[in-house]
Amino acid sequence: MVAGMVQPDTRPSGHPERRGTPALLYAAVAAPVMVAILAAATQPWLRPSDLTRDSQAVAVAHDATSPAYGVLSNVGIVLMAVACGMALLGWLVSRQTGDPVAALLAWSSALGLAFVLDDLLLLHESAAFGPWAGIAAAATYAAGFVAYLARFHELIRARLDGGLLILALAAFAGSAVVDVLAAPTQASVLVEDGAKLLGIVAWSVFVGRAAITALASNPPASTSAERVEPSVATPPSPGARAGAGAQARTR
Repeated sequence: MVAGMVQPDTRPSGHPERRGTPALLYAAVAAPVMVAILAAATQPWLRPSDLTRDSQAVAVAHDATSPAYGVLSNVGIVLMAVACGMALLGWLVSRQTGDPVAALLAWSSALGLAFVLDDLLLLHESAAFGPWAGIAAAATYAAGFVAYLARFHELIRARLDGGLLILALAAFAGSAVVDVLAAPTQASVLVEDGAKLLGIVAWSVFVGRAAITALASNPPASTSAERVEPSVATPPSPGARAGAGAQARTR
């Protein structure tokens, strides 16, 4: 190798490579859900389902209100709303550069928003439209997530880790199966709502990581104007002035 020769830059260009999900993150997703469901099942003041079901449905059933009614359901709504906001922010940044992850974030935000509105308006409850409402909602979600996977599975494999997404979809599917097939008991409601909450947390973390990846890969362009220092003429030194005068006299 010749000394002083500049070596070419061989670092990979383009988007950063996919990084796997640390095992600790899976534990951080699952452990709070397990603790919350265990606390709901063992606390002595309310029925466990009063803490996990939709607060409006619980209030109607008891003909009363309480801040504790549906607290875990409300936590899930807040988490999903935060994930929607992060996805929207990532989409706003990544779409300006044509990053393919922008479309994934747009879909993620739309699916999350549908979930939030469904829970807030109780569209999935049988009493909303008819006895078929719950099955119709589950089928709609299934179709949406299948379309999501069909469109973005290659992008997820290339740039994102799909482990949390798989966990979220499996949890949502388990919750839907229990809701449709199992008789409503305190145990079945805990399993159904616990699986749903696990799916929400896993989905929110997956979408949040995707948004952070988009923000890191597409830093916003600087909009601050560059400062241009004014050009100031440097006055000639006395020696230079004397030399110029001598040259003028000899002409």
